[in-house]
Amino acid sequence: MIHWNGSTEQARVNAFAMPLLRLAERVTVLTVIGGQGVPGPSADQIVRQLLYNDIAAKLVRIKLEDRDTGEAVLDAARAQGCDLLIKGAFTRNRLRQMIFGGATSYIMEHADLPVLMAH
Repeated sequence: MIHWNGSTEQARVNAFAMPLLRLAERVTVLTVIGGQGVPGPSADQIVRQLLYNDIAAKLVRIKLEDRDTGEAVLDAARAQGCDLLIKGAFTRNRLRQMIFGGATSYIMEHADLPVLMAH
């Protein structure tokens, strides 16, 4: 599962993960509506890019509801039966991360599956 949030960090980790993505039976691109997204390419564009590279990808959108973004991502990964989460790390600046927390910190503390991250 790729947690797409539009960030440069996420684009970087996607590039690093391409050899693994090419080996995957299925790839889910997750976007969290109301989550911590930033301006950038849409999840639809990422799915098209993966399909162009012969990677079987599908898009899943979930709502944040009353959860932290990281919690929503991990819930979705469990629900989809994912065995690897690909996530850009620390998109928020250090001060915001320290004060408000963030999806990266939450996932690092609570993940029960392997996570590939890059900043």
